[in-house]
Amino acid sequence: MGRKNSGLLAASLFAILGYGAAAEGAKGDALFRDLGGREGIARFVGAAVASAHSHPRIAFLFEDADDGNLKGQLGDLICALAAGPCNYEGLGMREAHSGMEITEAEFDIFVELVLDAMEQSGISHSARNRLLALLVPLREDIIHQ
Repeated sequence: MGRKNSGLLAASLFAILGYGAAAEGAKGDALFRDLGGREGIARFVGAAVASAHSHPRIAFLFEDADDGNLKGQLGDLICALAAGPCNYEGLGMREAHSGMEITEAEFDIFVELVLDAMEQSGISHSARNRLLALLVPLREDIIHQ
């Protein structure tokens, strides 16, 4: 896989969220509701993908992306993580990022874009932090693969 395989990059970035779903599941669908349900998730995922396309340091990772597919996968991943009525059936993190050599800085930039999009969409600080807490532990499955 080349560094331009952006569809897998962003989609699989959020696949790591699925690994934390069991912990969130014990709390019911509170995170899903706090993220605005499917509509809220679609709104901030769309904004994050648009921002990634125009970011000077990571745009190259997204230039070949099928945005419709990318947004759908990201939305399903976040929905499933948040104990919503969705399933994600994509690749695991290491497999999806194999050969991409995503740097720590590139990963962090994309996470920041997602957090910014969530803030701009009116997602609470608490919900953003709960989602972020599920991203951080699996960072190593994405970077330098």
